[in-house]
Amino acid sequence: MKLNGPTCKISAIALAMLAAMASGCGGSSSDSDDTRIDSIASRGMITGFGSVYVNGIRFHTGGTRFIVDDNPGSEAELRIGMVVTVRGSTDDRRNWRAEHIEYDNELKGPVASITPDPLDLTRKTLLILGQNVEINANTIFDDDGGLSFATVALGDVLEVSGFTTDSGLVATHVELQANDDEVEIRGRIDNLTMTSFTINGFPVSYDTATEREDISTLADDLLVEVEGRLDGAGTSLIADKIEGEDDDFDDVDEFEIEGVISDFDPADDSFIVQGMPVDAGGAVLFPTSLVLADGVTVEVEGQVVKGVLFADKVKQRGNKIKISAPLAAVGSDRVTFRFNGSDVVARVSAQTELEDQTGNPVTQLADFSAGNFVELEAFGDGSGVINAVEIERESANEIEIEAPLQNFVKTTRRVRLLGIDFDLSAATFEDENDVNMTAEAFFDALAVGRFIEIEDSDSNGVFDKAELED
Repeated sequence: MKLNGPTCKISAIALAMLAAMASGCGGSSSDSDDTRIDSIASRGMITGFGSVYVNGIRFHTGGTRFIVDDNPGSEAELRIGMVVTVRGSTDDRRNWRAEHIEYDNELKGPVASITPDPLDLTRKTLLILGQNVEINANTIFDDDGGLSFATVALGDVLEVSGFTTDSGLVATHVELQANDDEVEIRGRIDNLTMTSFTINGFPVSYDTATEREDISTLADDLLVEVEGRLDGAGTSLIADKIEGEDDDFDDVDEFEIEGVISDFDPADDSFIVQGMPVDAGGAVLFPTSLVLADGVTVEVEGQVVKGVLFADKVKQRGNKIKISAPLAAVGSDRVTFRFNGSDVVARVSAQTELEDQTGNPVTQLADFSAGNFVELEAFGDGSGVINAVEIERESANEIEIEAPLQNFVKTTRRVRLLGIDFDLSAATFEDENDVNMTAEAFFDALAVGRFIEIEDSDSNGVFDKAELED
């Protein structure tokens, strides 16, 4: 996929010149403040609160303007897993300020079919308004209505946030809706006539009474959000409102975006992420073993020039951090685990789901105590902080840690996870398909950044099993 013909590549020198030109044209707030960057944008999944964490950056939200589903909103309406767009600035590359945060769902409608993945029990494909929606072990379910991976049912009306792919959506946040009548779909107009069009192949009808917002003229390939209701057969959408969507970014000094690669062209390492054209020909890959391909979830950092993101870095993204172990301590806004004499601390916010499976309901963090055995799901923010998505109290079981690999030594069979070294010299090993493998093959398959799971089956401090994760 050629983004802009043979002149699409831009050298580091050219990028630097463009950045300097941008600064001279208003990219810097003043001549005396050389480190301030005004044109910063980030699009990705929320991974924590206490401010808002997106793509490994903590954005301070004092004075931030929030837009939620096209209306003025607040930080309290956001949830971990929602995909948002942040625009802001920084004056020292350590303190980042969000001036504008916007959230809008990708899809809302009833589940028409559910197809489990026969090769992976942690994946299902839902059909919603003709769109394939993948839910998996990393999807965040808002459980206010009792919704979970296991309980999703035909007819449930779901609001979905996630990453677009060639085949549909990978859901990052799913919420059950009480309003069974209102549906929404987002995408580009196709097959336009005087009374109908399609969005991602799903039929939409409209007439002169249909409200239009931020649109002068309907046209094929126009990005829109359509709100309305299904016809009696549930096979087409009758539009009450069609709203024009602005999915483009002007030149941006620093831009980060998280999503799933599509339209990958190995000839020049170009691809699409969330509708953004990316040129990764000069990018550094993290981990170095990362293989770019369609379907891979990545975070891309770089500079936007004329609508193309020229990547400096491409990082693999995806799995949640998971810990099943006794709590070592509980604070007012954090919980602590202890392994090998070292602590792992997870931040807890108002958006963290607190659950119990032992018959002792919890309503607040203070209901947990040191010694409780819990399963924690969390996301790292890139700086060592872990933001808790869910904490569930359970009966004591084997101790497990699933996290990205920070370092490893093949000769001594040691791995580093969450800043702690673990000895796997007594472990057995499995690949990502739960097939036994030798220690040598296991360590040959490792790379910094890859997720692995280690297990202490009898809670004696010796991790006796290790498994590769997708």
